[in-house]
Amino acid sequence: MKIVKILTPSVLVALILFMAVGTVYESNYGSAEALEHIYHTPYFIGLWVVMMVLTVVLMLRNKLYRRPVLAILHGSMMIIFIGAMLTGLTGERGMIELYPNEPNNSFVDKDGEQYAMPFDVVLEDFEVVNYPGTRAPMDFVATVALGNQPAMVSMNNIGRHKNYRFYISNYNEEGVVELKVTHDPWGIGMVYAGFSLMLLAMLFFFFVDKKSGFRELLRNPLLKAVTLLLMVTAAVPTMANPRTLPLSTAQKMGNMYVLYKDRVCPVQTLARDFTYQLYGSASYNGLTAEQVLAGWMFFYDDWKDEPCIKVKGKLVRDTLHMEGRYASLMQFLDGQGENIVGKMLDSMALDDPRRAKFAEANKKYNLLVQLYSGELLKIFPMADGQGLIGWYSQSDNFAPEAISDEEYIYIRKQQSFYQELVAVGDMETLGEAFEKHRIYQEQRGGNSIPSRFVFNAERFYNSIALTRPIAIICIMLGLVFFAMTLIQYGGVGEQKWRKKVNALLLAVLSVYLLMLFVMRWLLSGYVPLAGGYETMCFLALCISIAALLTYRKFELALPFGLLMAGFALMAAMIEGVNPPATPLIPVLKSPLLLIHVAIMMFAYALLAFTLFNSIAAVVVRLTNKEWQVQVGRLQMVSQLLLYPAVFFMAAGIIVGSVWANISWGSYWSWDPKEVWALITTIIYAAPLHARSIPWLRKPMAFHLYVLVAFISVLVTYFGVNLILGGLHSYA
Repeated sequence: MKIVKILTPSVLVALILFMAVGTVYESNYGSAEALEHIYHTPYFIGLWVVMMVLTVVLMLRNKLYRRPVLAILHGSMMIIFIGAMLTGLTGERGMIELYPNEPNNSFVDKDGEQYAMPFDVVLEDFEVVNYPGTRAPMDFVATVALGNQPAMVSMNNIGRHKNYRFYISNYNEEGVVELKVTHDPWGIGMVYAGFSLMLLAMLFFFFVDKKSGFRELLRNPLLKAVTLLLMVTAAVPTMANPRTLPLSTAQKMGNMYVLYKDRVCPVQTLARDFTYQLYGSASYNGLTAEQVLAGWMFFYDDWKDEPCIKVKGKLVRDTLHMEGRYASLMQFLDGQGENIVGKMLDSMALDDPRRAKFAEANKKYNLLVQLYSGELLKIFPMADGQGLIGWYSQSDNFAPEAISDEEYIYIRKQQSFYQELVAVGDMETLGEAFEKHRIYQEQRGGNSIPSRFVFNAERFYNSIALTRPIAIICIMLGLVFFAMTLIQYGGVGEQKWRKKVNALLLAVLSVYLLMLFVMRWLLSGYVPLAGGYETMCFLALCISIAALLTYRKFELALPFGLLMAGFALMAAMIEGVNPPATPLIPVLKSPLLLIHVAIMMFAYALLAFTLFNSIAAVVVRLTNKEWQVQVGRLQMVSQLLLYPAVFFMAAGIIVGSVWANISWGSYWSWDPKEVWALITTIIYAAPLHARSIPWLRKPMAFHLYVLVAFISVLVTYFGVNLILGGLHSYA
């Protein structure tokens, strides 16, 4: 059996290395090359076969048949593996090209081989469904006949007939539609059976099996709680500002509607994003975002010399002859009034590493160009010949026959009218003009206009949305109270009032984050779990809730909750402070989005707790002579958290596989995100098998392992999203 003990971790390490190399290989050479040279090689498949054989041997050696729950849990992995092998050996997949009303009964695989089907497929109709009031696609819907059976095929809605499955793939303007076809009569059923057994076994492990390692740890008397927390405030000085509209008038401007990023929203939302993109903050020297936008619109001479454009990169700053981090618009212009940064970009090769910083600065300049060209302010709703509502700016080309002469003049002269009122200082009339235009928009906007409740909710959401100081405060407090807890480990007595204050403040943070989540859901029309900003905010919420649920058993939960929530919120702001919601790409419009992302975020939150728990163990080991009991107790806490964390990861992979099968026609594509999620699950599952891995029973070895293991979490979320890409690069 020594051979088995040595061979099992060796094979696992080899599999992890193979998969990690595969993700890098795919990033550089594409998925087809990675499949051919990594994932479909005899060596890789052979390693999996050996791993399954070793699993059976270990199950028999450890007599898992006496523990039905564990036997089913490990056996389900065997069933999933067998199902995957059946898919690879017997499954067929390819593409079918459909012309309107022309039957086709064959599809072609990636190698050009043709496969016949026992029925005809006929395209009867195809429609691109847009979001109301926009040209952004919400769904692609093909009406087809599968044999004699009518079917609707769209994103997240499969056409099925005689074990054949059809998915939307592509279309062109001539009405030709491509459907992805899969024929897998044996593999999918086997894999889904394995998924079901695994989920069932996990539920029984937590709630039925009284001998499970999780239930044993819960009963351990060494697990108790201690925690601490305080609150701080900050003030921001104000400076003399260039001219702009009074606050009340600017708010009325922000209360109008605008089409921005393919969504009708308040002008306030556009103003916040405009100000953040220019300055790096949603306000400027005490001025609201609406006042900043209004200042640039109506007081150009004041703002063109204002150093409010944040520029990154020393080379770009030197090119613009800047002294600090902020440039004025005039610093972007040479003696002929041409954009210096744009000219530099034109002179650079496409592979020049300097392009990124110059392109970022040029984007800020072009934002002002869009404002002054009128392109940014699409505030005029108009119906076309088919009655579909579109939104236009004053300078856009549109069909004048669709409106009256008076309305045409109103649109073309509206900005000049506003400017005249500003010039004479008649702010009261200007405010009334903004309000009248909002009424005009509601009359002409039809179903593209959000309800007034949703509109007001978005304005309120914008006013209370996350700011960087909130993240910084959470990090600072988390560090302070983490240190105080470690001092308590050194022998200082517990102060019980800290626990109540800490729990209360973390509860306030949870309520605040939950309120933001619900409001963003309401205003966007979809579950806000699609982009990096949204998922990191949700992770902060998961961390806060997990801390409140576990602090009675986990001493460090509350300070860790603040610290990790702060880091998550800071990471969220890489994409900006409250970036505006945009319509979802069609594949993400699925109810499985919420389930999949929520499960994975809770798993990441629990794994982050184990990370900081191990950091605490290392600090205690280095600073406390009587460290054995405390470090051992911290090991128990991490083990307790690892059970649900690993099971959440596994469940998230299962839900993601089902969703992928529904959307893309394959429950596993060796996409980098899928692969790294699997790697992370394997890495963190190892400490749960400490009975078979003797060195992981040692507390400090366990904590050092967990510290290193968290690298896989960072790669899974940030590494894949920012570097490796793949099907999940939008998440």
